[in-house]
Amino acid sequence: MEWWQMNSYIIISGGRVDLKSLQGMMDRHMDDSCVIAVDKGLEVCNKIGIVPDVIVGDFDSASSVVVSVYRRMAEKKGSIKFLDLDTRKDFTDTHVALKYAMDEGATDIYISGAIGTRMDHTMANIGLLKECTDRGVNAYIEDDHNVITMISANATLNRIEGYDYISLIPYGGAVTGVTLSGFEYNAENRTFEAGDSLGVSNSIVEDRARIELDNGYMTVIYSRD
Repeated sequence: MEWWQMNSYIIISGGRVDLKSLQGMMDRHMDDSCVIAVDKGLEVCNKIGIVPDVIVGDFDSASSVVVSVYRRMAEKKGSIKFLDLDTRKDFTDTHVALKYAMDEGATDIYISGAIGTRMDHTMANIGLLKECTDRGVNAYIEDDHNVITMISANATLNRIEGYDYISLIPYGGAVTGVTLSGFEYNAENRTFEAGDSLGVSNSIVEDRARIELDNGYMTVIYSRD
């Protein structure tokens, strides 16, 4: 299947990337995914020998040498697409990559390098999950300690081996009518207010857990110490 027919996308962004967790993501999803490198994320691709299908960025943080290597590769292969962005723009490079994937028909998006030392970028990237949710796309931010997604409707949550904790944190306001089953701490028709810690450090005790809600956006964070 060609990359423009893919429904699954891997985005490698410019934040902190744990190579082991990225390799695990690639092993699970690369065979049927389009790979998008975002700006400095291209350096990670170069380090571990990944040839992305699409490269997005204004390239203000990526090594100019690495960018040149991939531009020459794109000219030679003809199968790598560059989306060059202006440094003055209304969206981050990662946001542009996400919008591109969704416009191309993505149903599942896996993002590496979206968490890092820049807390502003980290918070903005987590917020981008709302747009994915609104468009019916399953999107996951992954690093070596967390898998983060967002829901706005009833959902079944699977256990993830090695991630013992799961936290449910409202995004953008209260989440009402929350009923939990299959968790260590279940709930029935509760309201999770923005700014409280009610949903932090729960765990899934059955093969699958169920969350039902009436209204709102819930950030779901799988974590390990």
